[in-house]
Amino acid sequence: MKRNQQVVIYSKIGDETVHTLGKVNAIGRDFVMVTNLKDRIWIPYQAIESANIPQGVPNFSNSHQYFIYDNDLKRKLLYNFGETVSKRDALIQQFYEESFATNLRSWKDTWVKIRTETDTLFGKIKHADKQTLLLSLLNEEMKVELKQIAGVQSIRFLSLVSIIGKKQIKKMFQ
Repeated sequence: MKRNQQVVIYSKIGDETVHTLGKVNAIGRDFVMVTNLKDRIWIPYQAIESANIPQGVPNFSNSHQYFIYDNDLKRKLLYNFGETVSKRDALIQQFYEESFATNLRSWKDTWVKIRTETDTLFGKIKHADKQTLLLSLLNEEMKVELKQIAGVQSIRFLSLVSIIGKKQIKKMFQ
């Protein structure tokens, strides 16, 4: 109901409460994805404590108001529904509620930061199935159980370079 709406989400990661501000981009069966100017953030429902609309931001009641159905699109949906919907992310999200794993799978090769209750992991998404997410970083692969994930955030390559540099320096002094 709140697609394309600006929201504030309060989620729990261990003992810490995390405050995320962004525009709802995707809503699935078991997660929500919000975006801001620089990041894409996935939050599983089990980690969300509350979600609110910020003060002064209008509350939209119609979640489909941003999608215009022109005559050509109507014809394509009528005669080639599956092919038409599968080619557009906005239509996939509108007609199907994706699972967390399915959505992450569609972001293969994206650099992310994964937060669990006990750890923060960095890597490139390699694969996701119903129970696990496979990440890779510097020829090292890590499996993370989806039920352990409290948040996923896309990261930019330059941010990753500084993170890798810090890890390498720590390894040298251990």
